Amino acid sequence: MNKKLEIVNNWTLQKLITELEAGHIKIPKFQRDYIWEKNKVVMLLNSIYNQYPIGSLFFWIAPLEFAGFIREDEELGIPSMGNDEHFQFILDGQQRLISLFVSLRGKILNNVDYSTICFNPLRKEFRIPRNMREKNNIPAWKLFNEKSYKEVYNELLTNDNTFHKKNNRMSDNWKECREILTEYPISIIKTGILDIEDIVEIFERINQGGKHLTIFDLIHATTWSEEFDLKTNIADFNSPERVKKHGAITNKVFTNSLTLNAFDDARNMYQLKLTPELTNNIWPKTKQAILSSIDFLKHMRITGDITAYHNMIPIIQYYFFKSGLKEIEEEHIKQIEKWFWDAKFSKRYASSVYTRIKEDAHWIISLLNNNEE
Repeated sequence: MNKKLEIVNNWTLQKLITELEAGHIKIPKFQRDYIWEKNKVVMLLNSIYNQYPIGSLFFWIAPLEFAGFIREDEELGIPSMGNDEHFQFILDGQQRLISLFVSLRGKILNNVDYSTICFNPLRKEFRIPRNMREKNNIPAWKLFNEKSYKEVYNELLTNDNTFHKKNNRMSDNWKECREILTEYPISIIKTGILDIEDIVEIFERINQGGKHLTIFDLIHATTWSEEFDLKTNIADFNSPERVKKHGAITNKVFTNSLTLNAFDDARNMYQLKLTPELTNNIWPKTKQAILSSIDFLKHMRITGDITAYHNMIPIIQYYFFKSGLKEIEEEHIKQIEKWFWDAKFSKRYASSVYTRIKEDAHWIISLLNNNEE
C-alpha cells in the first residue's frame, strides 16, 4: 500500500522556529492573512508552558514547480528561496506557527508589535504588561535569543542570591521556561502526494476557521498580481444589472474558460498552471467570449437565470475565443444549438465533466477547421 501520510514526532518548537526562519517552511498564498491578536498568542504560549497539547501541523512536501504558491512576506523576514529540492507548505496550523514565530522572535506584523509579549518569572506566566511600571515582565523573545537569555538569567540569578530566596527563584523559573519551550514536542503530519488532483482534494477538505479552501482559492492565489486580481474582475463582470437579468456567472465558468482558452484543456492540473501574466493577457478576450456566449443564449430564447448552464458556457465561449468572432457564423448555429440541447437533455455533464469539456472543445476546433477548409 502506498502511504499518503507521514507522522513525524521528533520535531521540537525550537526546530519549528529554526526551519521557518531558514526558509524551509513556506506559507502558501491561498492561506488566510495572519489575524491573531496578542491576547490569543499569549494563551497559546501559556498552553505550551503548561505543556498542554496545541494540535498537529500539516505540511505538503511540494515539488519546485509549485514555487508560484509561495507567499512573500518581508515583515516576517523569511528567505524566499533556498537550495531545497522541494517546498514544505503549511496547509493547517499557519496561525499557530506565525504566532509562535512573531512572539519568540519579537516581530512587528501588520502594525502589531509582538515583542511586547512578556514572560513573568515571578508569576510564572506569559502576559501583556498593562503599563511600564509592572515588574518582572521580560520580553518573551529573549527566551530564544542565546545572548539575551543568558544576560537575563545572570541578572535574575544575582537578584535571587542577593535576596536569599529559597522558593520560586525567578532564575530557575526563567531557565525552566526556556527548557520547556525549546524542547516542547511538535507533531507534524506530512504528505508527499504529487498527483495534483489528490492535492486539490486535500485543499478542499481542510477547514480553516470554518472556510473550506477550494480550487478557486488556489487559482486566485496563483494568478494574482498587482496588475490583475481574478476575484475583483469576476465581481466587476457580475454587475448588479447583469445578475438581475441572467444570474451571476459562477467562478467555475471563468476558471474553466480561462484554462480551456490557455491550454485547450480545463482539468485541475492545467488550472493550476495559470500564471498572473498569462491570465492577465487572455482575460479581455475571454471576458468578451463569455459575453458573446450570453448573447447567444439570449438568441436561443433562453432567458432568466443561466447559471444552470455553467458547464456548457465554457464550450460556447471557446468557439468565440478561438474564432475571434462576436457572433456564431450562420452555418454553425444549428450545429451548436443541437449540441447544446443534446448535452442538456442527456445530462452529458452529470459526470466526467473535464473529460466532456475536452471532447467538446475538440469538436469546436473541428467545426472551425472545417469552416476554414
